[in-house]
Amino acid sequence: MGDAELHLNVIQKKSGSYQWVKQHSLPMQDWVKHLQEYVTQNNLARTPCHVALGLNKYQLFQIDRPEVEEQEVAQAIQWQVKEQLTSNDEHVFDYYDHPAAIGGKEKVNVVAISRPQVISIIKGISQADLKLSTITIEELATSELLAASDDAVLSLFQEKGGQINLNILKQGKLFFSRRLKGYENLASFSLEEFQMGMGDTLSVEIQRSMDYFESQLRQAPVRHIVVHLNTPIQAQLAELIKELTFMPVSIMDLPLTPNEPSPTVSLASLGAALTDIEINSEAGQ
Repeated sequence: MGDAELHLNVIQKKSGSYQWVKQHSLPMQDWVKHLQEYVTQNNLARTPCHVALGLNKYQLFQIDRPEVEEQEVAQAIQWQVKEQLTSNDEHVFDYYDHPAAIGGKEKVNVVAISRPQVISIIKGISQADLKLSTITIEELATSELLAASDDAVLSLFQEKGGQINLNILKQGKLFFSRRLKGYENLASFSLEEFQMGMGDTLSVEIQRSMDYFESQLRQAPVRHIVVHLNTPIQAQLAELIKELTFMPVSIMDLPLTPNEPSPTVSLASLGAALTDIEINSEAGQ
C-alpha cells in the first residue's frame, strides 16, 4: 500500500504447490471502491489478506528494550517514542525484538502507525469482503522474499518511485535496516549518469552499513548482496555495485514465477502475500 497505488499479489495453492496467480495495481484514490470491484471480478471474496505499508505510511524507531515485564513492553515503548512522532494523530504502536544486543543492551524496533490510517485499512479491507490477517511494514515484508541463510546477506530493494530499502539478514532474521533517500528517480537515470557520482554514494552507504553490522552488532561479514531496483538497467547497475564494493552481487530471483508477467513487481506486496508460506520449498517454481 503506497502513496499513489495499491499493489495486489494473489497466491493460490494448486495441486499441492503455491502459484502466483495474479498481480495488479489500483489507484489509492477511492481504493476501497476499486478493491471491491477487483475482488468481485476475480472471485476473491473471503480470501485472507496481508497488508504491507509503504515506507511513507509509518515511522520506525530503534530503542533500548524497556526493563519491564513482557506484558508491559507494548505500553512502555509508547512513552519512549511519542516525542519523536512527526504527526499529531493518535498512533498505534507495535514492536519486534532486534536479534542482537548493541553495546550490551537489548533493542526493540518500534513501529508507529496513525490510528485513523489503521482504522481506514481495517474498514476498507472488510468492505472489500477480504479477511484481514496482518498489517506489516515494508522492511519485514521484503525480508520474506529471501531464503534463510547462515551467511549474512545485504539486500537493496526498491518500490516504484520509492526510496531504496537496505536490509541485512542472517538466518532469516532482520539485523539491520535503513532507508536510502535520493534514489526515487533511479528509473530515469542512464548508466553513465549513475557512474557520475550516484554509484559511489550508494557504495559508501553499503560499506557503512556493513561496517556497522560487523563492528556494532559483532557479526561475521556480509557475504553477498542481492538487488531488485526500479530501473531498466538493473543488470548493469548490479555489475557496477559489484565493482565498487568488491562483493558478489546478484539480481534477486523471485521465489515464485507469476502467471501474468509484469514489468514491475511490488516486492512489499509480494512479500506480504508470502507471509505464511515456506519460501525454501517454493523457490524457483
